[in-house]
Amino acid sequence: MFKNSLSLFFMLILGNANAQYKKYTYETQRMGSPFRITISCVDSNGISKAVKRGFSLAYQLESELSDYQPTSELSHVNRLAGTGTFYPIHEAIRAIVKESLKARNLSHGALNIFAGKQVGIWRQARKSQKMPDTRTLQQIAQKIQGACLEFSADSTHVRLLDSACQLDLGSLGKGFVAQRVLEELSRMGFPYALVDAGGKIVMTSQGPNDSPWEVGIEMPASKALLPETISLKHVAIATSGKTYQSVQLGGLNYSHVIDPRTGMALTHARSATAIAEDGTLADWLATAATIMTVQEIEELLVKLTNVRLLVFENESGEPKILFNYKLIPHEAPRLH
Repeated sequence: MFKNSLSLFFMLILGNANAQYKKYTYETQRMGSPFRITISCVDSNGISKAVKRGFSLAYQLESELSDYQPTSELSHVNRLAGTGTFYPIHEAIRAIVKESLKARNLSHGALNIFAGKQVGIWRQARKSQKMPDTRTLQQIAQKIQGACLEFSADSTHVRLLDSACQLDLGSLGKGFVAQRVLEELSRMGFPYALVDAGGKIVMTSQGPNDSPWEVGIEMPASKALLPETISLKHVAIATSGKTYQSVQLGGLNYSHVIDPRTGMALTHARSATAIAEDGTLADWLATAATIMTVQEIEELLVKLTNVRLLVFENESGEPKILFNYKLIPHEAPRLH
């Protein structure tokens, strides 16, 4: 699940809590990448139980939302696409689908979780090293811009209305899972925590004095950090962009990121970091920003509140800031 959404940027977490508050970090593998929980607390009694519950919840959500697991709810829904048959779903898939429908409307289709069939075609292209049929991709793109999904009257079942509509949650799934796990840790008595789902990070603060976490962002195609760390608390930060999962076909290098409006994988080397109050929003905003034009991004940001965004474009191997919205106070010369 979500293997294609591995981050390009490295998030460096630096401690800044009160001395009596110690940080405990635990790691497992979920959704194709490292999944880390960091808890800040004075008394570690009960922390093992909380972390196990957090990891268990991440596992449960992956088993419901993954398109890689053939027995997941999402996979069952996809197999029934276009048959007219409803399939029963749990609350998590209902919630993430509803959030994604809002994202599709806000981004005018640049973020579209019904692009699963397009994603599958490009996965096969990377394996076969052969250019996919662009006409087929365009036909799918036209269909998934329309009505794709229907809930039952009580929203406990769902069906996909066309076989061209296939769910893929790689554009917002990790942020969603990280947010759910953070909320569960708080319910279990650990309100000061940070959850990192493969670079999709959600956090509270480091202690009762509300001290922030210090986060440094690495530039794409470079080991250099931006010149200043960012103090963050009670927010989510996510990155998206071109990764090693790309393919060179016909003299062009195609990213794993697809513009669902055309069906074509991106050829520009763009990366984005988004900050928002919720992990799902930060995740999909970062993804959408790698696809949309600058004008489209500006129009999108007018509709959103309390977000920050930084977009890089890699020009001839040199990362350049393409767009900066409230994320860094200035574009320092040391960036280049």
